[in-house]
Parts: sequence; C-alpha cells; structure tokens
Amino acid sequence: MEAKGRGFSPLRRVPEPARWAFGGAMLFGLLAHGMGLWNKLSWHDDIVALFWVGSTISSGRWMLHVLGWLETLLFGDGHFSLPVMNGLFALCCVGAAAALLARLLGIRKKSICAGLGCVMAAFPTVAGLFGYMFTIPYYLLAMVMMVVSAWAICEGKWWMKLGAVLLGGCSVGIYQAFVPMLLSVLLLYDMRRLAEGSESVGAFLKRAAAQGLCVAGVMGFYFAMNAFFLAKFDLRMNTYMGMDQMGADSLGDYLGRVGLAYQRFFGPERYTSADMYPMRAYYAYLAMLCGDLLLGLGQVIRLWRKNRGKALLFILLLALFPLANDFIYVMSERVHGLMTYSLVMQAALFAWLADRTDFRTVFGRERAAAVLRRAVPGLAAAVLGFTGILYARFDNQCYLKATFQQQQAISFFTALTAQIKAAPGFRDDMPVAFLNEEKIADQTLYNIDELDFIHLPPYGDTMEGYVNTYAWRAFMERWCGFGPAYADPSACADLPEVQAMPHYPDDGSIRQVGDILVVNF
Repeated sequence: MEAKGRGFSPLRRVPEPARWAFGGAMLFGLLAHGMGLWNKLSWHDDIVALFWVGSTISSGRWMLHVLGWLETLLFGDGHFSLPVMNGLFALCCVGAAAALLARLLGIRKKSICAGLGCVMAAFPTVAGLFGYMFTIPYYLLAMVMMVVSAWAICEGKWWMKLGAVLLGGCSVGIYQAFVPMLLSVLLLYDMRRLAEGSESVGAFLKRAAAQGLCVAGVMGFYFAMNAFFLAKFDLRMNTYMGMDQMGADSLGDYLGRVGLAYQRFFGPERYTSADMYPMRAYYAYLAMLCGDLLLGLGQVIRLWRKNRGKALLFILLLALFPLANDFIYVMSERVHGLMTYSLVMQAALFAWLADRTDFRTVFGRERAAAVLRRAVPGLAAAVLGFTGILYARFDNQCYLKATFQQQQAISFFTALTAQIKAAPGFRDDMPVAFLNEEKIADQTLYNIDELDFIHLPPYGDTMEGYVNTYAWRAFMERWCGFGPAYADPSACADLPEVQAMPHYPDDGSIRQVGDILVVNF
C-alpha cells in the first residue's frame, strides 16, 4: 500500500541533476525567447519559407528533405513556420541535450547542471535560429540527435554504436554545423574517464580508437547518403557558404585553418565573435576560460601523482578541446552565428571541471580542499547563471530590434502600396515593374542606432538593409497583402522616360509607362 501511495513516475528514473539541467534550460528558454515564441517575427528566409523546410538536398541536407516529407505524411498538411509549436519543441530539444550531457559527464551539483542548461538555452545561436522559425525544430533536433549519438558511441554496446553512426550521419544531413558538437562531447567524456581512473591507458587508447572509427563512420555515412540523394534528384551542391567545398578542400587548407580555431577559442576578437560574446558575456567567457585553465591544471596535478601516462593523455585532450569546440572554423572558411552552437561546449567543460575536481588530492591539505570544495561549485554555478542572464538579455534585445524593424517595414511597404494604387491610371490588373530591386535608398527611414550593436543573423541589418532584403516582395505580399502582377523590368528599363524618372520615394518615381506601372527604386 505504501509503494502504491507513492505512485510511479517516469521522472523518478531520470537522475536529479539531469532534471535540473532540463529545468534550467526550459526556464531560461522561456526567459530568453518568450518574445520569439509568442510573436510572429518573420525575417529573410522565414518570409519565403513559411510553408516549406528550406533548401535541402542541394545544400547537403538530405535528412532535412526526409523529415519534411515525413512531417507532411504524418500531419497531411505540409510544413508551417509556427512560433509556439516549433519554438517549444526546439527548447525541449535543448533541454534534453543539456540533461543528457549532464548525465554523460556525471555532473553531480544540481546548481551547476541548472546553470549549464541556462547557458545552452539562452546561447545566442538559439536566438538566431528563432529568426528562422520554419527550420528551428529540425536544426535543434539535429543537435540533440548528435548528443545522443555521442552518448551511444561512448557508453553503448556495438549495435548501439552502429546506430550512433547512422544517427550522427542523419544529424549532419540536417545541419552540418553540429559535427563539432560530436567531437566536443567525445573529448569531454574521455576526460571524465581519465579523471575517474576507471581504465588502464591501453584500454583508454583502444576505446579512443573505436570512437575515432565511429566519427569516421558518421562522416562516411553522411557523404554516401549525400551522393545518393544528389544523384537520385540529379542535383549539384550549391556554393552558399562554401557548402560545395565540404570535404573537398585539400588537407593543407584544413590544416591551415586549425590555427584559426585556437585563435577563436583563446582570444575571440570582438569584431568577429560579438554575436556569441556580446557586452559583458565576453568577460564571462574569459572568466570560464581562466577557470578551465586553473581547474584543468588541478586535474593534471592530481593525475600526475597517480599515473603520469594518464596525466599526459589528459593534457593532450585539454589541448585538443579548443580545436574540437571551434572545429566549425576548420570545416568552413565562411562562418556565421547560426553555425557556432558548438561554442557552448566551453561552458560544459567549465561546468564539468568545477564539479569533478578533487581538491584534496591536488593540495594535500584537508582544510584548503574543504574550502575550495564548497566555494568552487557555487562560484561556477554563479558564473554560469550570470552568463545565462547576459545571454537572455541579449536575446530579448534581438527580438526587440526585430519587432521594431518588422513593424517599420510593414509601414514602409504599406505606404508604397498606397502610392502605387493612387498612381494615375492604375488598374488592379496592371502589371507593376520594380526597377533597381534591393537598392532602396530612403533618407526618411528611421534606424534605431542604439540597436546597431547586434550583429547576430538575421538581426544584424540596419533598417535600410531590412527593406532591401532579397525577400522584400514576399514580405510585401504576406505582411501587407499586396501582390500585383509583376512585369519584367528589362521591358522598360532603357526607355528614355524611365531613365529620366527620379528614385523612390521622390515625387515622380512611380508612373505609368505604356500599360506598365513603373516603380524606380
């Protein structure tokens, strides 16, 4: 009767630290991205991809194509860019990844687990993906798939490792930028195994070699399936962000970019990494980096006293971690903020070191070790929590900028629509020719300069850049309800009367020429 009264809950089987990691991610996910969840903010690609999953096979994202097909098969109505459903699913993926990571690394302190979840949910890359709501559930599903793949490679039996290879390859087939996540998680797990001293050096090297084979299998499976889908649909890889060069560059090219990965890890320049380390978050990153170095040194000292071979291996893993964490800079010469979620793994390293460092074996003094054992985890949790707050604040600033710019763009194109309809001779069946598209130069556009410090895609544009997006027509059609018949600009661009027209919004920049209404941007 007593057992029956307690009842059974599946949550009882989830370790408490993992629950705290998930809870921290969900709480800070709502704090950081609530504006993106409860409002429809549609930028750039999301404007034209409201009802499809975006570029797939030609971008090497064959699994994204499969998932889009499965979604249509399951629901029967195609794909939709839905803020609440897509956004909450994405946050659940982040929470699940944080919980699994805390479990895999054996982090025990609940406060540190919660802090890690906070940082993972509020990390700016997630805010950037909220600007592409049509694809965020798939991209963050790919992220948690990669963490599950790493877990199975680390702790699964041979058949689970085989499944991990397939799952990891499918993750890459959704979004290639999560390969560094796999490498980082594997290195962190190997550090844990060395620190715990649960296996010999020979056994460690054997297991590490098996991990290397699994990673090679992940990439081999991805490239094989990529070639299959390209051949099946008779397509070629597009050149956007160097996608057609993935795996095609020479070994020298990749080795030449290794130094850049280390440079970004130890000294991320503000002008290139401001997306991930805005304002005081940059100093929080430096604080975690200092913690990594000091606590990592403590682990090396402890291992050196027990087994010098393991200590040397631990040093090697620490030295390789910056490369794994910033491996995206090796994979591609052109990197933007949406490709850098793996940088959050530096916080995971900091969390693990703060939780698992045994200060008694480092200092040999019980009193000093006791003080550090109490102080370091609390300080680490505070640093992680404060970093999460900084990121959540920055995310909200991104959404604030998005809200203002979207409303200003609606007003701009509504005014343009009114002027077109008010032009002499306008008929609703009259084709409209827009000249000099994406070259609008309007000095009356108001730009909120206080938000220009935001460079994270897709929120980095000034107001002039926003109205000149390649998707401006779709924006006008969907947000302002104006979708005229479009005329080919080349049919009238060279006419003398058109050449003499001023540029919009000046008087005379909209006029009828023959049976076409010309708008000269």
